[in-house]
Amino acid sequence: MAIPQPASGDPMWAGKDASKGRLVVMICGVGGPGGGYPGDARVAYVSNGAEAPVVPQVSPAELARQAIDQMGLSAPDIRLAPPADSPYGATIGFPVWMWSARSEATTGPVIRTATAGTVSVTAIAKLARITWSMGDGATKACAGPGTPFTEDRAGLASPDCGHVYLTKASSGAFAIAATGHWEISWSGGGMSDSEAMDLTSSARLPVREIRTLNSGEDGHE
Repeated sequence: MAIPQPASGDPMWAGKDASKGRLVVMICGVGGPGGGYPGDARVAYVSNGAEAPVVPQVSPAELARQAIDQMGLSAPDIRLAPPADSPYGATIGFPVWMWSARSEATTGPVIRTATAGTVSVTAIAKLARITWSMGDGATKACAGPGTPFTEDRAGLASPDCGHVYLTKASSGAFAIAATGHWEISWSGGGMSDSEAMDLTSSARLPVREIRTLNSGEDGHE
């Protein structure tokens, strides 16, 4: 859209010579003409005989959203030792291991790029930490996905993400929630920004108590 010739001293022209060019208003709309992004408008001076600059029809922020939507990020894929589906579950006073099964969607990093015309935006998502709510009032913040349990470590505590129950649940099992905290950054089209995303999954872990009986030499308690 061209702007009419100015009155003397019009500040919109910022000292430009109206006889040698024109001002045009450029409006960026998401998704092409008639799109829903009306706020990114600016005025540009175009010399006589020159073509007006090409107006990008998708904002970098919208391309960033498209790239993030392509990531398919997931909540932690909960793994426990003892496992949640075991007949007895965990035992009071004994270590429980927590971790997330590793995949691009659950532990990252994930990189995706969205492009419209000559503008490309790349987004990178990284799992910063996982917060575990253990159901007994305790929470555990683990810096990463945690260390998978192996049988040769039976009886040992997890080196980076574990818990010990001191009581059993009144319902027989504790409700566990694992929240993955993602940090997402993007750049392209002359812009950059960052955001956070939290995704939560859940499981239930039975917790039992083992009672020992001491017998005297006569065989009675």
